[in-house]
Amino acid sequence: MSGRTARRVVVALLALGAVACAVLAAGAGAEPARTPTAAPLTTPMWSARRVPQSVVDTVGAQRLQGRLDTELDGVESCAVVTTGDGDTVLAARNPDAPMIPASSQKLFTAIGALEVLGPDYRFETKVVAPAPPSDGRVDDLWLVGGGDPVLATPEFAAELATEPFYEQTDVVTTSLVELADAVVAAGVRQVTGGVHGDDSRYEAVRYLPTWRDTYRTGGTIGPLGALTVNDGYSVLNPTPVPVDDPASFAASELARLLAERGVQVDAAADRAAAPAEAAAVVASVQSRPLRDIVGGLLRSSDNLTAELLTREIGFQAASEGTTAAGTAAIIATLEQLGVATQGLALVDGSGLDRGDQATCGQLVAALDLGEEPERDALWGGLAVAGEAGTLRPSFQGTPLQGRLRGKTGALEGVTALAGLVDVGRPLRFAFLAGGAFSEAEGFALRQQVATIVAEFPAAPPADQLVPPPVTP
Repeated sequence: MSGRTARRVVVALLALGAVACAVLAAGAGAEPARTPTAAPLTTPMWSARRVPQSVVDTVGAQRLQGRLDTELDGVESCAVVTTGDGDTVLAARNPDAPMIPASSQKLFTAIGALEVLGPDYRFETKVVAPAPPSDGRVDDLWLVGGGDPVLATPEFAAELATEPFYEQTDVVTTSLVELADAVVAAGVRQVTGGVHGDDSRYEAVRYLPTWRDTYRTGGTIGPLGALTVNDGYSVLNPTPVPVDDPASFAASELARLLAERGVQVDAAADRAAAPAEAAAVVASVQSRPLRDIVGGLLRSSDNLTAELLTREIGFQAASEGTTAAGTAAIIATLEQLGVATQGLALVDGSGLDRGDQATCGQLVAALDLGEEPERDALWGGLAVAGEAGTLRPSFQGTPLQGRLRGKTGALEGVTALAGLVDVGRPLRFAFLAGGAFSEAEGFALRQQVATIVAEFPAAPPADQLVPPPVTP
């Protein structure tokens, strides 16, 4: 338990003791009425009945702690539950123990992006040429990636809308068709040398070497690059098929869309950095504001978006579009915002790497940062139990539907959930667990923890905790 947590517990215990002592003192020092007239029921000035919620909360916190300890007995885990203001710890279990956070780590990446890039930041994808079109013709076009993680064709956007995590949720994409239309509007009718994809803004590492190969083959994440279309997949359903070179694929998709609009493209698309002399911007397209992209990231737990945001954070903070630069900047940003980073280790931005480490205390501290207006996308982007995002399928029809907002996490033998729950007032909590359990068992465990938290205070009414006033 951290020093801050210990102090809160001590303060709570002292407060409870003070209330109890006050009740006893008030009872012992009460004097009978000097005139035997009407004797209304009275409540002593220092009676706990004048502060019933604090008494209920204290008893409720004890029960919450006991229920969590019982539920998690024998499970390698951590848990923290705080009041809505984040200042009072209601329950804590190994709050400072580093554990694998899985996708709950995306909360850190979202904060880093909102802080370093800003909620109004927009990614820009450009089409450049050595000179503006002459008689409708250009020798070459370069499609220059700006790191936009949601650049998509209409076909891909339509398929995304059928995914269960996106139901009743706005699908956030940047239209490649809009860019193709802008190229045509600029007067381009023929491209003699073809379309080239430039993804030189970021490093060309497509998959981190420490990731499991099944992430690539199983459709967990597509290849990373500063110029990526359709999440780096040539086919999404029924089985995702990753492309070999995301920049070449993006260039070929733009060439296809241009051809569909009557533009003659005379050479095959490829991957090549735009030369310095290709300074004429023929067309460009901007993404929606970053706050919208962060919302989509958190609701659907999009791994590719998390990784490309991490590289853009590195590019903006250290002029290096690398995962390593991005994760270092995220940790530094969290520390600047007051989150204790001891034990925090980020190998990537998505939480896929099993070398990632975080504590429940750090996750709750990250949630606290969403209270500020400039980071409201953090809370606004959380999945909603039974209604939207990754929490929609597993909480439909439960008492938590619509009351729980959170960020989930799951890897083999790892389960995570951090978020906000409405108990008539908001509580904040984080839960991580690791062990030899199945994915279904992990889902059930985090659902049970969320249910226990949502039943707070689970204590008797105040008039049962404190005896009613008596008639003198």
